[in-house]
Amino acid sequence: MARTRLFGVGLLLAGSLTASCAKEAPPPPPPAQPIPVATAPVQVAATGDAVLEGDRIKIARPIFYDTDKDILKPESFPVLDAVANVILQHSEITLVYVEGHTDSQGNFDHNRKLSEKRANAVVTYLMAKGITKPIQAAGYGATAPVCATPDEACLQQNRRVEFRVKR
Repeated sequence: MARTRLFGVGLLLAGSLTASCAKEAPPPPPPAQPIPVATAPVQVAATGDAVLEGDRIKIARPIFYDTDKDILKPESFPVLDAVANVILQHSEITLVYVEGHTDSQGNFDHNRKLSEKRANAVVTYLMAKGITKPIQAAGYGATAPVCATPDEACLQQNRRVEFRVKR
């Protein structure tokens, strides 16, 4: 099956791409405080690294990259494998959004581009694991922090990848 990647849009789809899909803008960044969903988490990985909760795939550990690069570190592979398992085991998932975020250190444009490259690296990994459902990657840089203090613990929380799904 042919796969197409549009880097400018951050969109990766399995199969053919229609012109109307290519014009879609990435979704807006999620709110800093996620709204709780009444559904119970579904444990799907033996390691507990990923669970489906409402419109999110929650991961237990962060995704790690080489510093200032979009190269995934091997310690992230078990978490990403668990994410792939969630997607593969839930046929009701019709679309996956991979959202990259950075901390506020450095240049705004650089951080946004880096977060998009990192989100695309996650998409590439998931596709290699057999995900054929449409996946959109978006990089938000430091525009949606979950923590506002300038200490290292807070900065680490803001460096993250989040997964949203559409059912």
